[in-house]
Amino acid sequence: MSVFPDAQYSPINGLRYAPEWAGTNLFLSSAPVADRVDTLYPEELPAIESAASLRRCTFSSGRSCARAALAEAGLAPGPLPRAEDGAVVWPPGVIGSISHTSDWAVAAVAVDAMSEAVSLGVDLECIQPIESGVLAMVATRAEIAELAEAGDRPWHSTALFSLKESIYKCLRPSHGQFIQFHEVEIGDIACGRPQLRLLSDELNASYPAAAVQLRLAVTPAHVFTLAWLRDL
Repeated sequence: MSVFPDAQYSPINGLRYAPEWAGTNLFLSSAPVADRVDTLYPEELPAIESAASLRRCTFSSGRSCARAALAEAGLAPGPLPRAEDGAVVWPPGVIGSISHTSDWAVAAVAVDAMSEAVSLGVDLECIQPIESGVLAMVATRAEIAELAEAGDRPWHSTALFSLKESIYKCLRPSHGQFIQFHEVEIGDIACGRPQLRLLSDELNASYPAAAVQLRLAVTPAHVFTLAWLRDL
């Protein structure tokens, strides 16, 4: 876990290039959400044709971050259209993920040939307590017990939700089905090195132990999480 100061704030301060987060060559970029529609390619515009103003801003900012991350990886910019299922269509040989809140957007990319990751998912959340009713829908009994034991950590429940979002985004391409919150369990969040337990027989049969790796970064206002599927 990394906790960053307010100076020159970014949700991923210090993590712009993070080789230790996914074997090698994971590139990250973040930017404040703003109207960046003029930077979009024609192939990307249909995704926001009838979208509200905030959606146009978050979508265009996410694509801008993705192109910045691709540039960090030494790749030329290009269109990143949306597939029919809503997923980003990445260039051949590239895996990536985009997330945003209402105020910040982030993206992560990796090049297949230079990374142990074969799929990845990122999530960015504003730190805010999760109501008990919602927490019961998201967390297992063991996770709720760990939250209680950790004490007053405002980011902890946000991190739990965010990690599960990242896991879903990471496994969705290969699993092909919706993953329920209670099908995965995450421990050791408080120490910043979250550990994943797969609770369904189907997930355990599909993914070997240690195939899915998790990382977590906490800033004063946000939680940023990453899940990646290793090529074992």
